[in-house]
Amino acid sequence: MAKQKTQKQNIGNAGEYYIASRLSALNFVATITLGRAEKYDILTLSPKGKLSKISIKTKEVENTNGFILSIKDETGQSDDFYYIFVKLNEFEREPDFWVIPSNIVCPLLREGHDKWRNTLGKNNKKHGVSNVRYLPIRLKGSDKLYYPQNWETKMEKYYKNLEQLL
Repeated sequence: MAKQKTQKQNIGNAGEYYIASRLSALNFVATITLGRAEKYDILTLSPKGKLSKISIKTKEVENTNGFILSIKDETGQSDDFYYIFVKLNEFEREPDFWVIPSNIVCPLLREGHDKWRNTLGKNNKKHGVSNVRYLPIRLKGSDKLYYPQNWETKMEKYYKNLEQLL
C-alpha cells in the first residue's frame, strides 16, 4: 500500500507535540498555544523558573537543506523567544531539531534577504520583492553568498540543545 501524504497542518502539529514532549521529559512546563498566540507555538517554564516563548518550524522530509519563514520573522526578537526547527525525517527515525534564539534568527533572516536582494538572479536581473525568508541548516552552492561562511559549524551548537532554555 502506498504511503499517504501527510497533511501540512499535521506536520506542524507533529513538530509542536514532539518538542512539547521532549520539554516535558526534561521537567519543563510546556503549553501548546493551539494558534491562540500569533507568533508563538509553545510557552514554557523551565525547571529553574525561566519563561520562554517558542516558534516551531517543521519539515517532514529528511533531505531538506533549510526552512522557509516569512518577513514577519525578521522582527520580534527578544531574549526569551526561540525558534525550534524540526526535521521529522519522514517518521522513519528520530527527528532532528535545532534550538536557535530569535536574537540570532531575526537578524540573520534580514541580512540574508538583503544580500539576496542585492545579488543578481537569473539572466542577471535583480531579484523581485518577496515576503519569503529562508534559514539554511546546510549551505550548498550559492546560498553561501547570503549567510555567514561558518553557518554550518554554528548550527552544530544549536542541534538538540534544549538546555539553553534553562
